[in-house]
Amino acid sequence: MSDIAIRVQGLSKKYEITKGKSIAPSDVGLVRRSLRSLVGAGPDLRMVKESFWALKDVSFEVKKGEVLGVIGHNGAGKSTLLKVLSRITEPTSGRAEIYGRVSALLEVGTGFHGELSGRENIYLNAALLGMKRGDIGKKLDQIVEFSGVEEFIDTPVKKYSSGMYVRLAFAVAAHLEPDILIVDEVLSVGDASFQQKCLGKMEEVSRSGRTVLVVSHNLETIQSLCQSSILLHHGTIEKKADTKSVLSLYVNRAKALTEIPLRERHDRQGNGSILLSDLEILDSDEHPIKSVVSGSETIFRLHYESRTAKSLKRCAASISVHARHGAPYFRCATDLSSNAPLDLEGDGYIDIVVPQIPLSGSTYHVAVFLECNGDIIDWVDNAKQLVVINGDFYKTGTGRLVPQGWEGVGVLVPHHWRLGPNLHRSSAQSS
Repeated sequence: MSDIAIRVQGLSKKYEITKGKSIAPSDVGLVRRSLRSLVGAGPDLRMVKESFWALKDVSFEVKKGEVLGVIGHNGAGKSTLLKVLSRITEPTSGRAEIYGRVSALLEVGTGFHGELSGRENIYLNAALLGMKRGDIGKKLDQIVEFSGVEEFIDTPVKKYSSGMYVRLAFAVAAHLEPDILIVDEVLSVGDASFQQKCLGKMEEVSRSGRTVLVVSHNLETIQSLCQSSILLHHGTIEKKADTKSVLSLYVNRAKALTEIPLRERHDRQGNGSILLSDLEILDSDEHPIKSVVSGSETIFRLHYESRTAKSLKRCAASISVHARHGAPYFRCATDLSSNAPLDLEGDGYIDIVVPQIPLSGSTYHVAVFLECNGDIIDWVDNAKQLVVINGDFYKTGTGRLVPQGWEGVGVLVPHHWRLGPNLHRSSAQSS
């Protein structure tokens, strides 16, 4: 009997995308463009179709009981691969052989019917996996308890928050005893305690002899969970090996990416109506700096260029700082620190000011993100390196920050301490 759970051979997926290209200059074109600019209609464009290969000749095998990590930059083809394996998307060429029942947790919103309650969606998903109603009933209490949404289990899921939705979706996917469990990045929506709960459940699933595929930007998650991993790069497999060696290659590639000017980066997601063109790191006097001192005020200046004549309403910009292995340390966003949305038009910049950098000396990566009305406009991981050197964060004069071995691990937290009253009683007093 074969020990193969997934066999992928020559898998490719092509998409046709529509882009606007400027019409070649001419007398008529110049007049037309002048008129369009006067009435605010935007540039004179001709819409053309281009081919984009999300996957190109991908081949690999996954054994039963194996936990495989799938990593790569934005647009590398990770989510497309999982959609093909989950039978959500048909490949353009090649084949994927799946041996067993697949339960997949991909984008938030996949697999549930918004008008149905949480309970009804549990039964629907289980039925699609071929389970009988009696078997579903035996699992129901476990699923609901794990998800933590007991109070809302009979509420239509369209009224759930994204966190509630993901908790229930993961509980359903992991508890219905699939032969193969596929989990995309959506676990990042949940809180930290639930993420740990999910990791424990995935380990339990793999120990029972089932196969797990995991996509995550958090490389510490991949390292702790996966024996082997795949590194995807522009739709092709660059390496499939033990997780440690794959992560080493990915980290080196991520470092190289930060040296490419932000406006020239192609590994980005979003509709492109605004381009995040540069990220400057400045001191409190707005001077560019090459390194940041722990505890100092730091300005992240995010430059943007509009690619549309329209003003974009209700936007939010953010930066997030990550360890070299992908673990997120903190995120600063305009919609978190203020209720006033951004309305963006033309070119400009956004300053995100961090009064006291909460990091010990090490090298970190900064990701940049822009959304408007819930749509991703531009998103680039590893946009820039952030070099931090130790400083007097706690204002004690000692310069001590963390114990040896903790450098670059976690964040620094402003705090103070006090000594309570001495409650010790002598033997004479206590007798």
